[in-house]
Amino acid sequence: MAFEKLKNTYLPARPEAWSNSSIVVDEEKCTGCGNCVQACPCACLEVVGKKARMVEGVACMSCSACVAHCEKGAVTMRGFYRVDEGVFKTTLLHPDDGYPKVPEVEGIEGLTPVEEVIYKRRSNRIFSSRPVPDELVRRVIEAGRFAPSHGNNQPWSFLVVNDREEMDRIAEMMDPLYRHLTRFYFSGKSNPVTRSLLSVASALLPPLMDQRAMTGGRAILKPKDVFLGAPCLIYLLGDKRGINNMYVDIGICGQNMVLAAHSLGLVTCWLSFAGVGAKMLPWLRRYLGIKKPYVPVTAIVLGYPRVNADSMVKRELPRIIWRKNGQNFTELP
Repeated sequence: MAFEKLKNTYLPARPEAWSNSSIVVDEEKCTGCGNCVQACPCACLEVVGKKARMVEGVACMSCSACVAHCEKGAVTMRGFYRVDEGVFKTTLLHPDDGYPKVPEVEGIEGLTPVEEVIYKRRSNRIFSSRPVPDELVRRVIEAGRFAPSHGNNQPWSFLVVNDREEMDRIAEMMDPLYRHLTRFYFSGKSNPVTRSLLSVASALLPPLMDQRAMTGGRAILKPKDVFLGAPCLIYLLGDKRGINNMYVDIGICGQNMVLAAHSLGLVTCWLSFAGVGAKMLPWLRRYLGIKKPYVPVTAIVLGYPRVNADSMVKRELPRIIWRKNGQNFTELP
């Protein structure tokens, strides 16, 4: 039984075990501009004959970035990535029409400005080359600095690379890691020995070995610009001595930063692979000057948009358990 579980963890070799989103392109509206191709973190789209189309067999994150970045409204998404069993079984619950509505909470007649920003702010993956002034970068960081943290211990530090040439050097250093890692991962489709190793690794390290993560890792390889054309990169570093859960504090801090950036007319995209790269490559940490007790947690790119991606997109519905009068009441869609 245990062997059967391991055997079923390597999804690229089992296309019958998972289903994908369907990205639908209206050819009458599509101009072949390629915005959806640039925006897709998994390289699920291509332009052929001046029209965009979905690439078959590529795991789609169902993030709707392609929908948000299409200025002509030519791209829609149907369904969601789904795995029905095993280590990577998906548990997200999705609405039928897929689009968020005004919260159905008593007393709320419309969206507040904060709610509207939260609903409409999208990770932007098509940046202008226009530099971001250091003063605005500092204002974004100030928003992070005022985030709540366990015990008010503020376990963060910020490494700002507001220098496009320096960012290119960092990308060059990370490229071999992702090139070799993804090549090894996808070799399991044809190599049974590798597939066995990857099955064990998938059972032990599902966050790293999820095929969506690996598909995204392959999609950032050169000659692509892994930093999406953005002029500024901010590493969020965490102090390992942080009280309780440093990673939660860093997440709260980063969310403050991306919302503040939005309010300043800037756009952002979370690039966790940059944090993983710095964590896995000691020579990159030395190059960046990251020293203990700080460790790379994640990264954000920051800049001005070349394409406006703000919009409502599909998201899963929440599971809510209400605890009242000593009982649990589970609310499912």
